[in-house]
Amino acid sequence: MSEGALHVHRVGVAELQAAASSILAPLSVTAPDADAFRADIDAAEVGRLAVARVRGSGHLVSRTPRAITSSDPDLLKVTLHRSQPTVADQGGRRIRAGSGDFVVFDMTRPYRLSVADGCDVMAVGIPRAELGRHADTVARQAARRLPADTGAPAVLSAFLLGLGRHLDELPAPADTHVGDALTSLLIAAFTERAPGRMDTATELVDRIRVYALANISDPSLCVRSVAAAHGISERQLHRLFRTTGISFSAWLRHERFARIRRDLLDPAHDGRTIASVAARWGIHDPRHLGRGFKEQYGQTARELRQERSPSLSRGRLRRSD
Repeated sequence: MSEGALHVHRVGVAELQAAASSILAPLSVTAPDADAFRADIDAAEVGRLAVARVRGSGHLVSRTPRAITSSDPDLLKVTLHRSQPTVADQGGRRIRAGSGDFVVFDMTRPYRLSVADGCDVMAVGIPRAELGRHADTVARQAARRLPADTGAPAVLSAFLLGLGRHLDELPAPADTHVGDALTSLLIAAFTERAPGRMDTATELVDRIRVYALANISDPSLCVRSVAAAHGISERQLHRLFRTTGISFSAWLRHERFARIRRDLLDPAHDGRTIASVAARWGIHDPRHLGRGFKEQYGQTARELRQERSPSLSRGRLRRSD
């Protein structure tokens, strides 16, 4: 997002999509009645964070796989909802949030957020690096509802709503200090819950996912190795992931192919073969890549790259498939 405050009022769907994409990362916005749709957007950079308030007609915001590239900023998005109902969906988790609830989204992964007519949403885009060692703790709460009725979440809610009313009144270096304060409150709000109060099964699934993503380039990563690393049986790991609606193997395959697709859509990787891109994410079998990629995206990796950049050498593509 460029420096300075942004205020655009009574805009349509296309304008909201362009503004939201410039504030955070490429997003898709649709609405049930595009012709009647209207929204007000107020946004500003606050230190190293982007803060925005969106009010208006009901709409759907999507971060699609096609829009995600490796050059996008590594952001987490935190939303505070002042209207209901709100439906959020990411990583196979779907929740309904009400007025006064926070929801986190990982901007490096696809998600959907549906808000009702008359919405009033505060959104914060925060680089993961700003959260330091707390980044994974916050990211693990993606698509979970955090009520802002007591404790640190309530303080964060009041702070954020106040900030939304004064976004264009923060000259440097005041905005840097306010940004630091907002970061501290975000960490406090999303790490306040004591481990003993958490759903231990859900927490273990989250830990397994974090471990798998940290080791995703290892081709030997599998149910057996992950179960052993966490001191549980393979049967228990299968049982844990059954509650998420997707098996561990299917989830891992989806995450690997999503990253391969992201890199193949990124011009920065045009000099690399498809095989080397796939190997970076733990896929070394070209037949596995071909079958799985087409099943997930409806086209092969070679077809995807050719579609994006027809000028790439067909011979090089053939050798790399």
